[in-house]
Amino acid sequence: MTRPYTPATIYHGTPLTPRAALQSMAGRAFCVSFHHPADIATVDQLASSVMLDNGAFSFWMAARKQGNEARDAERDWRPYYAWAERWLDGQNRWAVVPDAIAMPSQINDGLLNDWPLGKSQASPVWHMDEPLHRLGRLIEQGWERVCLGWVHSDRRQNVVGSDAYFARMDEVAALVGNRWPPLHMLRGTAVARLFPFRQRRQHQPRAEWMAI
Repeated sequence: MTRPYTPATIYHGTPLTPRAALQSMAGRAFCVSFHHPADIATVDQLASSVMLDNGAFSFWMAARKQGNEARDAERDWRPYYAWAERWLDGQNRWAVVPDAIAMPSQINDGLLNDWPLGKSQASPVWHMDEPLHRLGRLIEQGWERVCLGWVHSDRRQNVVGSDAYFARMDEVAALVGNRWPPLHMLRGTAVARLFPFRQRRQHQPRAEWMAI
């Protein structure tokens, strides 16, 4: 795919040091992970948009190093619910619904059912090795947007922008057609101009599909 799109909204990851560097980025969009939440109060004051990440990938990686990645799917997410509820009080604030990496879709659907904070400021994750019909179902369920998480069993292909990634995104494009829904590519800075992951204006009718 060679057509350049309007650049996506890039969410800068935290924690970010030194503190002066963080302060100098006032007005930008930031991602704060529940796994490393130290910057949330500062980011809440200076960011134009805040993405509250559930930290599932970081928790899973830590559990994987200990050989307990399967057990991580049983995580108690109630502390994350409380944290997210506190910091969703404001415009352009949204949270990633908890997800279980490398687990069956049924487990992730169960986590969606457990989510207590509604859909208007929340985004589920579609892991890109899951069936395409699940992505279509999430799009139709009325979430603020859907996050795409790239995973691949081959370590050489397990990077956003690999040949396998582009092949899968061709399938996503065929599913959604010319009316791209609101999507957010996790760890997708490298492909921000290659797909319509661009910002949807506030109060835009939902019928006008754009990607964010």
